[in-house]
Amino acid sequence: MFTQPRTFRCVNCHEMINDSMTQCNFCSVPIDAGVATLLAERQDKANQAYSDASYLRNAAVAMFVFYAIGLILTIGYFAFVGALVVVLFLLVRWQVRYGELLTNDPDFLRARRSKNIALLLLIIAFPLGVVLNPFLDVILENLGLIGSSDEIGNLWLTKKVFAAVLFQ
Repeated sequence: MFTQPRTFRCVNCHEMINDSMTQCNFCSVPIDAGVATLLAERQDKANQAYSDASYLRNAAVAMFVFYAIGLILTIGYFAFVGALVVVLFLLVRWQVRYGELLTNDPDFLRARRSKNIALLLLIIAFPLGVVLNPFLDVILENLGLIGSSDEIGNLWLTKKVFAAVLFQ
């Protein structure tokens, strides 16, 4: 079967070349087939790391969208909690797969930055959403700023039920 040539950066001029070449088209340095295969595999892994980190960052941003929806509808809060668990899982998975990858690819540096942004958003989201938000409805209800869940008609489960179960 025919395989697609994989790309990697030339060790001399750092231009993108593929592993089927015997010498770089840009600087004419000879390319060893074994080194080309190794560098192409590393480049493939760096590309996958960038893709996964981009997805991770988008999931972390979506977590805050669910948080905002959860301030109005309780179902949004449950989506926020689910997204928080997903982001935590994706962070651990990214670190296990790509944390030790050694490459000077600028895309990998952006991937690491995206992963760090997602980690920062998770660190902010945990106390904001898991500790503070379930008690926000209880506090606002006790202050008389919102009605009780009976007045809403029990259309949605209230966050105070979730808080009572979580911290009981």
